[in-house]
Amino acid sequence: MTKTIRLWYLYDFANSFASIVLIFYYPLMLAERGASNIWIGVSASISTGILLIVLPYLGAYSDRTGRRFIFIKIAAILMVVSLFVLAFLMQNIDVFSVPVLIIVSFFYVLFQVSFQGSFVFYSAMLRGITTTENNAKVSGVGLGLGQLGNAVALGIIGPIIGSSLVIIGLSGKPIALFLGGVMFAIISIPFLKQKDLKNDIEKVGFSYKAFLKEVFLEKRIFYFLIGYSLLADAILTFQLYLTLYVTKVFDFSDTLTTYAGIVALLFAVMGGFTASKFAYKLRDKEKALRASSLFYAVAFLILALVPNTPILVFFALALGGIAFGLLFSLARCVYSEISPQNKQGEFFSLYTVFERAASIVGPLVWLLTFYLLKDFGENIQYRGSMLFLVVVCLAGYYFLIKSNRAVKV
Repeated sequence: MTKTIRLWYLYDFANSFASIVLIFYYPLMLAERGASNIWIGVSASISTGILLIVLPYLGAYSDRTGRRFIFIKIAAILMVVSLFVLAFLMQNIDVFSVPVLIIVSFFYVLFQVSFQGSFVFYSAMLRGITTTENNAKVSGVGLGLGQLGNAVALGIIGPIIGSSLVIIGLSGKPIALFLGGVMFAIISIPFLKQKDLKNDIEKVGFSYKAFLKEVFLEKRIFYFLIGYSLLADAILTFQLYLTLYVTKVFDFSDTLTTYAGIVALLFAVMGGFTASKFAYKLRDKEKALRASSLFYAVAFLILALVPNTPILVFFALALGGIAFGLLFSLARCVYSEISPQNKQGEFFSLYTVFERAASIVGPLVWLLTFYLLKDFGENIQYRGSMLFLVVVCLAGYYFLIKSNRAVKV
């Protein structure tokens, strides 16, 4: 294993400390202060719109110049700043007013744009540091370590937020945001100290129209992106509402909710670490990817239908965790293989945008489903929304099949 790969792994582990605290505790803090779920969905949609506009240009620039670390470093700084500001805002606010909600949402959007944007440049490095033979293993281990970072972060921070500990005036859930930012900053330093290698590729202008036309004509990539987007739609939408779902539908306490998250994350680690072996067993990375999408559909179906029995909930979350580790690690290495080698940053910008398109469609349709079922009670509202995610997963599976069957003319 080269030093470059080891440091690449380290960053996947490190940034999880920043992301998991926001994913896990931000929705709960909003709900506790009387804010509607719609603020999460709208904020996520705005961040996706921003990414759609700027990422293709930045990705193309990084391909031409070879400058990837500079963008990751800027994103890391903005992520830490966002978490610190949100921590102190949440600590000092008991009930939200609209102006304060707008400010809070601004920093949430800033974090999401920085976090998701950094993965364009991070993922674009994969093809350069691996070979076709080991890219599934490297991608899977990186993702597995990322999920391990999530689990470790929850394991460390979970007990702290339930204690009486106060750090620089912060306590309870707000302290999770602060500690997540601190841990991310410290652990990521060795990776961020690296320097970019100069690129000798001829500098040419970037055309958004020409880029989109190229992707549309390459059906192999086009159908893959649609399928991946639909799967990410279901998975990331569930992540947004995970803590609310288990507390509202299954009456989980804060402690049990934390345990549920840790279980899902630990099994995601298992999925990531075994991704290359799973692909080898099926003799096809794309077949393994499609199988992973079906695992997720089954997990969502169980969560939508099971009674209030914690052991069944934990089983479904474990299955979903394995599917998560397999799906995202395999998708990343398959896409790196089918995309042009000299345009990895450019094409991974679209990969990230299609992934984050889930932040527009998924949450809004979830909320629409929730609203349409309002006469049936909250429990049915949440379960009906979960069934919607099953359908989305199956649609994603269909387009992955179309991508595999597409023949380049």
